[in-house]
Amino acid sequence: MAEFDLRDLYGKYEGFAEPICKVFLGGKDPCEEKKSNLSYSDFNVELSSDFKASLATFILIGGFDESNGFYDMKVLKKYIGLGTAVKILLGHGPSMMEVFKGYIARVEFVYHPYDELLGVVRITAMDIKGIMMANNSSKRLNANYYSDAVDEIFQGTTYQDLVQREIITDLDVRSTPDKPSSPAGGAPAPAGPPGETPDNRIEMVAESDYDFVVRAAKKFNFEFFSIGGNVTFRPAKSNTQELIDIMPASIIQDFDIGYDITGLVGEVKVRTLDIAKAQKIEVKKKNNATFSLSGKAKSLVSSQVYVYTDSSIETQEDADMRATYIMEDMSYRFGSLSMTFSGIPEIVPGRFITLSGFGDGISNKYYLTDVIHTFGDDGYLTTIIGKASTL
Repeated sequence: MAEFDLRDLYGKYEGFAEPICKVFLGGKDPCEEKKSNLSYSDFNVELSSDFKASLATFILIGGFDESNGFYDMKVLKKYIGLGTAVKILLGHGPSMMEVFKGYIARVEFVYHPYDELLGVVRITAMDIKGIMMANNSSKRLNANYYSDAVDEIFQGTTYQDLVQREIITDLDVRSTPDKPSSPAGGAPAPAGPPGETPDNRIEMVAESDYDFVVRAAKKFNFEFFSIGGNVTFRPAKSNTQELIDIMPASIIQDFDIGYDITGLVGEVKVRTLDIAKAQKIEVKKKNNATFSLSGKAKSLVSSQVYVYTDSSIETQEDADMRATYIMEDMSYRFGSLSMTFSGIPEIVPGRFITLSGFGDGISNKYYLTDVIHTFGDDGYLTTIIGKASTL
């Protein structure tokens, strides 16, 4: 059963007839200060579960003195400082909910003498990935396992400051397969052989925090993203509960759904060399997807093999995880979805949705990689971008 029912949401938002929005900058809503005479519009919020930062852009209106041709910084400065916390809520009628949380990364003063709005302030906000991309370092962490290393990074001063400012509100870091499970009953793990204990601490090598976490995610077929201050590092597509079942309805503006076998293979082989044992390691993964649009597609794909060789893979387990990641990444190129409908703030990336009642070639289960919320002259709309591995 899906988490949300489209009919229930239609009632909650009173037919999606009256779009509303609110933005908090540094914890304050500019519109609530009457003396400021500020308003906002042209929101574009891009959320992603892929390895890229989520961002939001919008404009502040009313901070430009048209008669004298200058920006009133006395009014604006309390809202537009770089690094200021940003929270955006969207909805319809009496209900709205948070769709974005981040910080101001860019401020632009835009003047167009022939536009109805002569001067506005355009703000670009990013989630925590923008900060994570900035640094670059080579160092040995204290952690011996990758999930502990990811958690260690987020315990750093920079990110704890974001926690204090409520830009990060929740951190969900799941254990990676390299971390052994605790023995039953909480008993200590058995001691290793006597002698000097090897230093197995994880290293960062000339990379940013972002690059390191993404590398760890790809190594173990994990996903890493941030939605509304909730930072997630977990096995890919692990939340299998359907978010919503979408049926043909008047709220749908348009959609583009396609299937493409270009680049698909029937088998992935990952090869490396176990130097300690002087023997070859090879792992094979079959593509078990169902291609029901054509009986010929399966035979074409099955004959194709992708061979991946990587000397950084050291064990059979590493090779198996890498093969799983490559095959899953390839198989999800098969089906693509783009659909725009009346704005629904509950829709987020990193979840599965179902299309029902659209016909056999369209009705399917899709994994959402991107969700785009827009608010402006055309009202409040949501565009979803997804992919499917089977049909």
